[in-house]
Amino acid sequence: MAEEYLDTPLDYGEEEINYFIPKGANAKVLEITGDFPEITNIEEALTKVLEQPLDSPPLKEVIAKHYSKGKTVIILVDDNTRPNIHSRILLPVLFPKLLEYGIEAKDIKILVASGTHRPPTDDEIERKILGKEIWAKYREHVIIHNCDEGVTKIGVSTRGTPIYLNNDALNACLIIPMTDSEYHYFAGVAGTVKQFFPGIAGRKTISINHPKAFSKETGFKPECRLGNTKGNPVIQDMKEMVQKVMETKAVFCIDTVLHQKKIVYLNAGNIVSLHEKAREILKPLRIIEVERGGDLVIVTTGELGLNLYQAGKGVHAAWNAAKKGGKILLLARAQDGVGNKAYHETMLAVKDMDLDEALAWVVANKCSEETFKIGNQKPVDLLRILKENQIDMITEMDHTELKNTFRINGIGIQGSVQETLRNYVKKFLEEKPDGLIYIMADAGIYVMPKEA
Repeated sequence: MAEEYLDTPLDYGEEEINYFIPKGANAKVLEITGDFPEITNIEEALTKVLEQPLDSPPLKEVIAKHYSKGKTVIILVDDNTRPNIHSRILLPVLFPKLLEYGIEAKDIKILVASGTHRPPTDDEIERKILGKEIWAKYREHVIIHNCDEGVTKIGVSTRGTPIYLNNDALNACLIIPMTDSEYHYFAGVAGTVKQFFPGIAGRKTISINHPKAFSKETGFKPECRLGNTKGNPVIQDMKEMVQKVMETKAVFCIDTVLHQKKIVYLNAGNIVSLHEKAREILKPLRIIEVERGGDLVIVTTGELGLNLYQAGKGVHAAWNAAKKGGKILLLARAQDGVGNKAYHETMLAVKDMDLDEALAWVVANKCSEETFKIGNQKPVDLLRILKENQIDMITEMDHTELKNTFRINGIGIQGSVQETLRNYVKKFLEEKPDGLIYIMADAGIYVMPKEA
């Protein structure tokens, strides 16, 4: 049977699904092409960037200046909503380096930058964040950030954002963020500074920073888009707040860029400089130009689509690739449900309004600095996408709620996920035989059609 179908593998959760688009269909897999070699000798590469960092003294010198026995060194890592491929690869190499540079093992703490997300389970920390080796050796050293407790105000940004930060980080003599830079749908570029804000920030900080993205006319301000940091008030505010932290706290960042789940770029040093550097590094690795938008875009968020909130990244990526009036098919198990209370409550509040009225209401009533709650950015993004595209979803979520509250059509799994996809594509092609189908296995790609 596979010979009759194209080779287009996509992940549904941790399961790979393939051979669901018939041969002869007008279909194209959207993937980055080019020579982006994997960094295979991680120890050599890491040692080099620690000794020759960007706009910073070498890590060994930073440690000698700021660390003494009994002081805490924080390693900052992403939570389970991020891939953490870089963390699981780098941590077993970094720890021996820190010991070699004079830090005692008992003084190292691992702080999980969970932002406003639920705390990860022990299993998620072991499998999806640290890896077995580091978890086995350092599980007692792990701290999970709580945005509602254990934070202290250290100032106010020039844009009026109160700066609340995790106390464990503030009490440390040195913070070592380990990040992977990526495009972000309204902050422009994620990684580096975003691991502080929102990663280990207080809820109030995030609630004042994020509304800077919104516009009553367009939902999001034009500057607040994938890949753009110029004039972007959200990311500029975050960068300023990190610089405020660095006035009194030693920060030495280790940043990566991944391609096809492999590390292709590794650098270290000044966290703000690394953020600016990553923006340029990401361009050839993330932007795909196509002649026109797709009639159907099939996208997956893989194992990271553990809830509807996180799966929104896939919808946004597909929206960029789709033509107006086209369809988006999202593969996301979303086994944790909606994943964010404010997102859910806001969509319930507007479920009986038409799309224009709903979008205007959300921006006016849920997106000011006084009313914003983390999660209210998602209704803005979803509603503006729904104005242009139909969204279907293969998921474990309740299909009635998905349709009635989020205006997304749940596709019932008939037999297997593969069979369900085959039937879906077959029906689409019966209605639109020459329809252009795009397949996106990576929701981090920024697709730019010449014609929408």
